[in-house]
Amino acid sequence: MTIIRTSLKRKLIKTSVSVLVLAVAASAVVFLSPVCYETVSKAVDCDEEQSCGEEIENMNSTGVLLFEPEYIPVTEKLSVSGSEKSEQAEEPVPIDEDMSVFPEKYLRTYNRNAENEDLSSYDIHSGMIYEKTFGKGNGPEYIELGNNAQLRNCTEIDNDMVRTGFEAGSDIAVELFSAEPQVLILHTHTTESYEPYTKDWYDERYTSRSSDPDNGVVAVGDAIAEQLAAAGISVIHDCTIHDAVYTGAYSRSLSTAVSEISEYSSIKVILDIHRDAIEYSDGSRISAVTEIDGKKAAQVMIICAADDGTYGVPDFYDNLHFACEFQQSIEGMFPTLTRPILFQYCQYNQQVSSGALLIEVGSHGNSIDEAVYSGELIGKSLAALLTRNAASEPEAIPVMAGMPMYFLERVR
Repeated sequence: MTIIRTSLKRKLIKTSVSVLVLAVAASAVVFLSPVCYETVSKAVDCDEEQSCGEEIENMNSTGVLLFEPEYIPVTEKLSVSGSEKSEQAEEPVPIDEDMSVFPEKYLRTYNRNAENEDLSSYDIHSGMIYEKTFGKGNGPEYIELGNNAQLRNCTEIDNDMVRTGFEAGSDIAVELFSAEPQVLILHTHTTESYEPYTKDWYDERYTSRSSDPDNGVVAVGDAIAEQLAAAGISVIHDCTIHDAVYTGAYSRSLSTAVSEISEYSSIKVILDIHRDAIEYSDGSRISAVTEIDGKKAAQVMIICAADDGTYGVPDFYDNLHFACEFQQSIEGMFPTLTRPILFQYCQYNQQVSSGALLIEVGSHGNSIDEAVYSGELIGKSLAALLTRNAASEPEAIPVMAGMPMYFLERVR
């Protein structure tokens, strides 16, 4: 069976290849290749180095992306209309000895949908789900980053130049225990969702989309945000649904991001959390999964934009430095959790910040529990990275053994 990546995201391509995109979209699948292609038009052809009829065992599903995000020209003026915010914790929650409420001091959640959806009625066995752990890639496009982390360079930029860039490290330094938000988490495709539990079959009537935030990427964002807040890193989780109408989702999420950073210039990191879709040519789906500390976790892939002068991300190297540090932090703490970083020509709204990244958490074959667990691990590894690189460490305070954390926070 050949691994394919479904075109659920239906992203718009630039004008020069729009006819090709429409033709491929009609088939609803994208065939993968182990080769990074220089131009989109080549991506549907096989060459002498590959066989389209054989399963690609050591492949990351988004090695070739025919569907790019909606392109927003550099010259286009962005109209930012601030959405009405319904805060989950607008005022700091009074701190007490119950540490379960401690993170809420540093967490603001906006526009979280209250809708609940019961998925138990989707009980028809339409096809199979197979678990697969994606390993490290082989080939000249793969770059070792250290800590068992890896990057896949699908650009024309020389590998040595990419290496020089990531070795420099990033300049992102958050302020710990600050009342001002340092991280923004949002979702361009807010309704992307998962299977309700781990199983080896799926019901084709379920579109892997849900407006219930507990079924999808919003719950993953919650888990990331909670870990950051628990580490004293102030975070906004904006759960605005940007894909109620699919076309224009990236433009709407861009407006949300610009609105937030306009209000809070303190934001250093912006994460757009997504869910991938991977399946075999016979329609069976793949659960991209690994085991961390005895529990199944959905594998994670960071996507970092590159620019050849036409995508409007002139400072993409800054994002790349951060992506490489983040990847190394995740793999250093939780080996096998990630697939290699996908570094390719695209935009993905990463022009708004030097710390803006898109993260694919699992696939439509993964369960919600696997994805949320991965969110927890992502949050822990990001918190560790940002704490190491913090602008200023909190002042050391002599303490007695057993002194409660709520007291430490007050005397800080």
